[in-house]
Amino acid sequence: MTSRPWLELASMNRLSARRWLRLSTLGLLVLSLGPAPVRTACTMPPQPDGLVAARVMRIVDGDTVRVALYGGGSWPLRLLGIDTPEVFQSEKLDRDARDSGRSKEAIQALGRLSSRYTRMHLDAKDVGLEFDVQRWDRFGRLLAHVWLSDGRLFNLQIVRDGYAQVLTIPPNVKYADLLLACQQEARRHNRGLWGR
Repeated sequence: MTSRPWLELASMNRLSARRWLRLSTLGLLVLSLGPAPVRTACTMPPQPDGLVAARVMRIVDGDTVRVALYGGGSWPLRLLGIDTPEVFQSEKLDRDARDSGRSKEAIQALGRLSSRYTRMHLDAKDVGLEFDVQRWDRFGRLLAHVWLSDGRLFNLQIVRDGYAQVLTIPPNVKYADLLLACQQEARRHNRGLWGR
């Protein structure tokens, strides 16, 4: 067998030569596109090592809390990878109302539901913080994934239960695919705010 397949074409009949060219072209196209994307399922990831121990002191809204680090210091913390409806008057609330066609009061009512969900699961709880690439945002808030004492990732849980949607801001993208899969599942099953 020769190592030069184009020479083998000369010995093929016309139909098999065309088929070989089509298949090899298709093969090169598939190789150039890279591997097919793997569809991620909404499953809880394993809890990582090296979490920073903290206690949630106060719930600001559905995606922002205040934590006291056991190593010292108290900081506002923005949950990575998620966004909840606004509770307080802000430019974002105005923009969300304009973009969604909903009233500010309706958005704030949904925001209160998200805040209640976060309060029910995080208020006065010991948690573990997992940082991504950036630890701080431009507003001086810590950025973290919050792990509950039973090993569940709260950021994923609130999305899966339909009280937050995905908001991934690079370079903090560690659980982006997983969060998207959970949001699709919540939306498909009309969970939480998706059913309102």
